[in-house]
Amino acid sequence: MPHALRRSSALLTLLVVLFFSHSAHAYSWMIRRGYTACNTCHSDPSGSGLLTEYGRAQSDELLRTHYGKASGETSPLAGFAWGVVKPPEWLLLGAQVRTLFMGLKIGDTPRAASFLLMQADAQAEARLGQLRINASLGAAPTDGNHAAVAGALISREHWLGYGPSDDSFLVRVGRINLPFALRSIEHELFVRKSTRTDINDTQDHGVAFAYNGDWLRAEVMAIAGNYQIAPDAFRERGYSASAEVTPLTGLGVGVSSLITHAESDLYLRVPNTRHAHGLFARWSPWQPLVLFGEADLLAQHAPRLHDSTLFGSATLLQADLEPVQGLHVVVSGETATKVVQPQGTTLAYEKGQPTTSYGAWFGVHWFFALHADVRVDVMERSVVAGPTRIPVSAYLAQLHLSL
Repeated sequence: MPHALRRSSALLTLLVVLFFSHSAHAYSWMIRRGYTACNTCHSDPSGSGLLTEYGRAQSDELLRTHYGKASGETSPLAGFAWGVVKPPEWLLLGAQVRTLFMGLKIGDTPRAASFLLMQADAQAEARLGQLRINASLGAAPTDGNHAAVAGALISREHWLGYGPSDDSFLVRVGRINLPFALRSIEHELFVRKSTRTDINDTQDHGVAFAYNGDWLRAEVMAIAGNYQIAPDAFRERGYSASAEVTPLTGLGVGVSSLITHAESDLYLRVPNTRHAHGLFARWSPWQPLVLFGEADLLAQHAPRLHDSTLFGSATLLQADLEPVQGLHVVVSGETATKVVQPQGTTLAYEKGQPTTSYGAWFGVHWFFALHADVRVDVMERSVVAGPTRIPVSAYLAQLHLSL
């Protein structure tokens, strides 16, 4: 196998192995229930992560399968640690454990199977009047995690916040999820990897302002860089922003924008300026069905490379069908296009090289009990790696428990 192909295959293996390793609480399909703002259920005003007490109640009433008629009352098991531990009102606690069984095949290589502990994180938030102190701590299943604070010990988020009791706005400083499009647990989707805006380990330190109103939610962040990686040249600085309006019940439409610069790009190891600008939408035309779409235009400018300017795009179309409460059937299609434009030469696609990667996902996600769910996915991809196109297929089964 050529060296470039071996390197690309190793990279693809690593990327797929890291699939599904963050919090399961990032469900944009809650728009089918009339929820468009994220701060009603989550500590993070743009969604994902630690749940509020109200969010825990909705997890019991609206997420899980009810075997028979629902009582209409929140179960006492909805609390932290299934109600065994009752923290004071000013303290939010949460924890996540996720295991994964995976079968992976890349190109002509034999299919490999593995069992992994993908996540073991705890998170807490203290609310002291209008002041909020939030931090997470966990163990990384792999080396080199960009959320690492010491060896295998990681902290994906930690921040100080200030905002009124109605949560209409929140100012935060610390390590924060970048505001960009819709939060998703599927951090290996092309739209998340291409923009580097997943909720696994791409958080950055900086200052963010979030607003949540009746028909508008928005957040903008001044990015100071990820201070859990070194040296300083690797740290990207710039901004990231996202805004969504809900003009009609069951419909949300939004825009996202990101520009960052690093003196030494973490992957290219040369000075690089990245752009990502896009549109996203979610629509529930019928309560059991939610449709998602995202399209992002990408650009990178790295003058020290021969192929100094890189343009591209990433798109996603996804459908989530919930035939019975708690049981979801998810179908996704995605693309990622890269067009290299060397200065003074012809475009790469004019040379006959492939430039577009394709992916298709099919999954079944079942919230079979309170704070417990299982998910099974099948993935097929045709991935462009340099001048080569590589087929990648995988099946994944995961069990997730939330305290």
